[in-house]
This record gives sequence, C-alpha cells and structure tokens, in this order.
Amino acid sequence: MPFLEIRLFSYDCSDMTIPGYMNGISDLGGGLQESVAVRNTCEGGDRPMQYGSGFDGSDIPALAHASGTDRALGAPFKWYWMAATLILAVLAAACGAPAPPSTSTSHPSIRVPSHELRATSPYPVLPVSHQGKWLTDAAGRVLLLHGVNVVEKHPPYYPSAFGFDMADARWLAANGFDVVRLGVLPTGAMPTPGQISQSYFSHLATTVNQLAHYNVLTLLDVHQDGYGPSVGSDGFPSWMTLTEGATDNHAPFPLYYISNPAVKQAFQSFWDNRAGPGGKGLQQDYAGMIAALASDFAKIPSVLGYDVLNEPWPGNTWLPCLSTGGCPSLDRSELAPFYTRADHAIRSMDHTHLVFVEPFVLFNFGDSPTTIPLPGNDPLSGLSFHVYPNPFSLSKVRSAIAHAISWSRRTGGALLDTEWGATSTPSVITSESSVLDSALIPWIYWPFMGCSVGCSAGSAAGVVGTLSSPPSGANLHVAVAAALVQVHPLAVAGTPRSLTYDPATHVMHFTWSTMRAGGGRFPASAVTSIQVPLLDEPNGYSVRVSGARVTSVPCARMLTLTAIGKSTHTASVTIAPSGHCS
Repeated sequence: MPFLEIRLFSYDCSDMTIPGYMNGISDLGGGLQESVAVRNTCEGGDRPMQYGSGFDGSDIPALAHASGTDRALGAPFKWYWMAATLILAVLAAACGAPAPPSTSTSHPSIRVPSHELRATSPYPVLPVSHQGKWLTDAAGRVLLLHGVNVVEKHPPYYPSAFGFDMADARWLAANGFDVVRLGVLPTGAMPTPGQISQSYFSHLATTVNQLAHYNVLTLLDVHQDGYGPSVGSDGFPSWMTLTEGATDNHAPFPLYYISNPAVKQAFQSFWDNRAGPGGKGLQQDYAGMIAALASDFAKIPSVLGYDVLNEPWPGNTWLPCLSTGGCPSLDRSELAPFYTRADHAIRSMDHTHLVFVEPFVLFNFGDSPTTIPLPGNDPLSGLSFHVYPNPFSLSKVRSAIAHAISWSRRTGGALLDTEWGATSTPSVITSESSVLDSALIPWIYWPFMGCSVGCSAGSAAGVVGTLSSPPSGANLHVAVAAALVQVHPLAVAGTPRSLTYDPATHVMHFTWSTMRAGGGRFPASAVTSIQVPLLDEPNGYSVRVSGARVTSVPCARMLTLTAIGKSTHTASVTIAPSGHCS
C-alpha cells in the first residue's frame, strides 16, 4: 500500500512546548486508534526523525480492535479493512524552509494554533516535564506511564543488533506500554579514551525512532552493573576502571558489590575522580560522554529524559548506607558533586528534557532513604528509583516508595520507578504493580527481554525470551505479559487521586481532581486518556463515569474523556470487562 501523505500543519521548532510529533487519533473500524505521522526536519536535515505512524497495512492488525485475543498470541484476528485503507500521515514543515518535496498528492499546510494542540491529544504533548512529583506533558496533564526496560549488556551494546525492531515497538504500543528505558552502555559509547562512538548513538537513535513511531517515549539510561565488564558485569570500559591493584576475585552478581575488592575500588576511584588516560578525571570523561549523548538526542521530542547512572555503589565505605538513616555524608560527598557535574554537562547541550538521578543501590531494599539534592538545583529533574526488596516483601516495597515520596516533598523533584520486578511470577508482578499504582507512581518493569547471548526463546525471565524472535508464540511469556498489560490512565487533565486495578477481575477504577497539578484549570476540551489494551480487555469493556463524559467510540483502545462543568470537582471512571461495548 503506498504511503499517503496529508500535510496538515507546520510548527515553530523554536517553541519546544509544541510537540515535535503531533498526536492525532483516527477512530476507524471499531476502535482502531492510530497516531498521525510527523517528520521532524528541524535538525537541518542531518538526521530526519520519523515519529508517529506512516506505515503500510501490515501494521494494522496489531492495533486494530478485534474479537478474541491479541494477534501476537496467535489467536484469530478480526481485520478492519476500512482502517487499512485510511492510514494517515502528517509531514511537519522544516523550520525556516519549505517542506521537502513529496511524491504524493500535496495539500496546503494549515497552521493550527498551539493552544488548540495542547490538551486535546490522547497521547502526551511533548516534551515531558513535571510538577512536583508528577510527570506532566507540555499541556500540563499528569502522565501515569507504564513501561519496560530494554537494556542490552552484551557487545555491541544496542538492542537492534540482537533483533529489536518495529515489531517489538508495535507490540509494546498495542499492549499499552508508554515508555521504554533504553540502556546506554559507556563501553559502547566511549570504547577508547576520549573518543565518542557516533555510530553507537546512531544505533540507539534507530530504536528511539522506532518507539516514537508508535508514540512510545524513551528514557536514556546510562547503565552499569558491577562498574564494568573487566571487573563486574557491564558498564564502564576497562580504561575507566581504575582498581589500584585491588584483587579481582570474580564474584558474581550481586555479590561482587560487597565481596569483590576490585569492584569497590573501581567505584571509589570514580567518586574520587582519579585521573584516567590522558590525565583527565574519570568524571570529566563521563561528562564528555553524556554531553555528547545529550547533543545527539536533545532535539528528539520523544525522549523522556536521561537517567544519569544506574544503581551507583558507594565504593569502599558502604556499610553506613544500610542504616535506617541512609548515608547522608556519602550522598553529599560522592553523589551530589557527580550529579551536579553530569547535569551541567547535559544542560550544556539540552535544556528541555528531564534529568533523573538515582540513590545508592542499597535504597532498593526499602530500608535506606536518600538525601541527595536535585542535581545542580536543576528544576527539570527528578529521582529514578528501583524497588528490589530481598527477600520480597510488599511492606519493603511500600517503604521504598515512601522514601521516594519523602524525597520529592523535600526537593520538589519528579518521581519515576525505573526498575522493579525481575521476576516471572505473575502474582508477584501484579501485587507489586498494584502497590505502585495505588501510590500513583509511574513505573518501568525489568526486563523486556530475558537474554541476548546463549539463550533460547523459552528463557524464563522477561516479557519475551529473546530479541531475535518476534514477541509472539513461544518467545512471548504469556503469563508475564498478561500480568503486566493493564488498563491504566495515560494523560490526566487534572490531578490523580486514586487508582486501583484488580488483576483477578480486570476492573480499573480511577478518580482525579479536574484541577491542574500545581493549581489552575484546564479548558473544557482537555482530554483525559486511558490505555485499554486488547490483551487485557479482549472481548470489549463497559465504562461507568462520574463528572466526565466519554468522547471515544465504544471499546476504543484509547478511551478518552472530558470533564463536565466548570466548577472544581472530582471525576471518576470504572472500566470492566464486558461481552459488549458500552
């Protein structure tokens, strides 16, 4: 099927509050909802980015409304041929220049006022910002994201090398995942001293664009486990691994943190900013790397932000971090100056996207709070935190979340749980996600894929066994997917108050204040959107609302609502499985 181009609007690239890909919805054929495509040419043509749709009819089945289960699970699928003939794409005009020539029928560009694009899209209006703990879109709506981690820890350290492609991105979007935490491995980004691998960033950009094609956001995560592959699992290259002669006893994950002297000393050398090859401090080398990353991704609107360093370890002096008071002196002497340096490096290239910092990894267990400040007092920043109580305990999960909320109240920073799970037990997944949802915390499950090297499609971990096969058949872990794929709010024109999802009955109940987070009102046209994935509600669903009206078609995969009335009030919606649509 040829690509049909309908040029609907252009936009001013200097106005970063207007999304780089405009979101639009086509309710076609019983609930097909597809975003319009936009080609961003505001980067001078160096790297055109394709966002939204603009694909051929082969993409339709994964997103179209169907009776029965998801096509990715191999069940019969109901096609809507009218939808297949009406794929829409939108080409944004280049900044300061005419739009590129098109081979398809052209239509005059229509300038749409920015205020009309704000809160009427069911998808987030980009870029993402925050209001206190809440992630918000450019329209001020609160975002309650659900996502997965895609972190490739094996050479060449990017997921497309192992098979991540449009089919994976399409499956994620079709099943209600809004964000991917994408691993950025320093070994891939800077394999030799002072030399940035632009090809590595280009490969990562391929994945970012594939996700953006389906309106899935990306959090860029500088990842390490055990500091680096020369002493631990993955992370920093060997030339940045200064062990000062400490013994490497090759202890496995996660024991290497507490029992491998080489791992502990490598971290200590990093916190002490010891000079590496060429005489520069290790943190200066890191700053150069993350500044280059920010330079490459600054103009991509679908980037949620930067996760500065995954699960940092305190170094040689770590025992104080196990206490109920945490380790404020190490927060102050090790993390704070490093995060300030990293933030300044990012802001030298990117003034738009969020910067997330992580507490020491011992925070994950639920006992140890963190006292780190906002990085460099950056107002566009927040806390990326993980929850891995050992042994698993919901009380410890709640404790870690409480510590994160306490941090946000003190600093005003945003909150995002970027890792939790690491299990294929459905009851554990649903119990933990229920705690996160009830705390109104957006989350990103670990991991999407079980393994990359030396594994089979039947690997037990993750949503899929391997990236080398599509997310279907034996490669799709149906029980894990069924536990994670949930009805949930995406963009809320107001302030969330309560959210519950019952995994046994698949009933979601959500209430929200129609006042903006931080104060003020939304226009009457402001849309609240709720993801209703096919895998979760395969046979249709019923809707009960109070204080709002439904504006989407029955059983749409993206339910949209607008508030009723102008006075301050609370709205609510309940979605339940049903054999018919209402």
